[in-house]
Amino acid sequence: VKQIDGYGKGAIVGTAGELEHGALWHVPGGYAMRERLGDAKAIVPSAKKVGAFGSKLDVPLGHINAAYVRSHFDAMEVGISDGPRPDEILFCLAMTCGPRIHNRMGGLAADDIKAWDGLR
Repeated sequence: VKQIDGYGKGAIVGTAGELEHGALWHVPGGYAMRERLGDAKAIVPSAKKVGAFGSKLDVPLGHINAAYVRSHFDAMEVGISDGPRPDEILFCLAMTCGPRIHNRMGGLAADDIKAWDGLR
């Protein structure tokens, strides 16, 4: 757990559901993940959609303590071949160790986080 420095979350709601069903999980899912990782400061990036069998979701990723750390801007594709069924919701948590490979966007570096406000 100590090596994790990037995260994101997402939901794919089956076709019989509503987008809001996936949205309702974002607050408890985000707080639980942040607490488990040692009270991470940054909001957990998220995505959601309504989808059929085999739908994929690009889950956005960001740094756990500062949203402006650009080296951790990334995404992870998530999905399962036989779901979600119409009455199911696929919830996912994505976590990373380290920055995006070959990152060179500049900006705030993870080692330079100072404010500890979740942004800078």
